[in-house]
Amino acid sequence: MSDNVVKFRRIDKKPDKPPRKKPETPAWLPFALLIAVALVIYGLQRAGVFGG
Repeated sequence: MSDNVVKFRRIDKKPDKPPRKKPETPAWLPFALLIAVALVIYGLQRAGVFGG
């Protein structure tokens, strides 16, 4: 009877690569960029670039 038993072996899996961690951006960075863009636009308006 033991001759009819099919023996299965485990498939060797390649080890998973650890996920790449993205550098975490500080929470204040989007606000700093927003203020910087606002100051640039304000400076361009004062310089008369926008036809003011």
